[in-house]
Amino acid sequence: MFDDLAIFIHIAKAGSLNQAAQDLSIPPSTLTRRLQILEKNLACKLLHRNTRGIQLTPEGQQYFERCQPLIESLKQTTNELYHHIQKPVGTVRIIAPIDLANTFLLDFWSIFLKKYPDINIELMLNNNKEHLLTTGADLAIRVGEQQDSSYTQKYLYSLKTMLVASPQYINTHPAIQSPDDLKDHAWIIAEPLLTLTLLKDGLERTVHLNDFRIRISNEMQICRKLAIDGFGLSYLPETQYHEPLEKGLLQCVLSHWQPPVRGIYAIWPTQRLLPNRVKVVIDELSHYLQKS
Repeated sequence: MFDDLAIFIHIAKAGSLNQAAQDLSIPPSTLTRRLQILEKNLACKLLHRNTRGIQLTPEGQQYFERCQPLIESLKQTTNELYHHIQKPVGTVRIIAPIDLANTFLLDFWSIFLKKYPDINIELMLNNNKEHLLTTGADLAIRVGEQQDSSYTQKYLYSLKTMLVASPQYINTHPAIQSPDDLKDHAWIIAEPLLTLTLLKDGLERTVHLNDFRIRISNEMQICRKLAIDGFGLSYLPETQYHEPLEKGLLQCVLSHWQPPVRGIYAIWPTQRLLPNRVKVVIDELSHYLQKS
């Protein structure tokens, strides 16, 4: 009915059915039919056609005067909403792993906010895979491909990982020459990484770390610090092992058997329509990480 009302308003403003049909790119016969449907629903005649154009009935005139401001207001509101959705403005709530947000992405937030001053970023940093719908987040950054089909995911970057230990630990503990030797060592790992996959020349071994002596932290920097201080082996992302490896504080362990590269993904609920401000964040994240 609202579409028919908008057509009636346009006919009344145009002053003729033919002019309205030309303006709207709709055949006059279609306009006539839509007008008749509106008149039938209202149970009254809204206008008369004559050789000079149209003449509103008293009821039509009253209806036009009352409804025209409402239709114009609705059009304006719709246009404003459209531009608001298209323009990158507003708040974007993001869940991200603590380590990733504080290392690889540490400079990203400032760069992004300078480029898009009308977007406000709300960061929720944790290593738990919380459901986006329960947290109110627009977007999550996750390490590892997601298996949940209720989410859409976009690949952002490949994150290398490595088995490491301090030179002190390596020199004072049994040699590690194969995955079978790992059971003789203490581990420092971050939840939820309790299963380790190792690859070598097409071969694959899975190691269940909860079978070993472990020290667990949910914060990667603490894991790195404990590894550097010689408390055991650790399984670290490149965000944590790169600098101490260069300085000789950590060494690669079992270099021929190494963990696979893990993807970093942006994910969001599949059924949710993404505002442009969220799309902009995803695109800028991808661009930033590909340059890293």
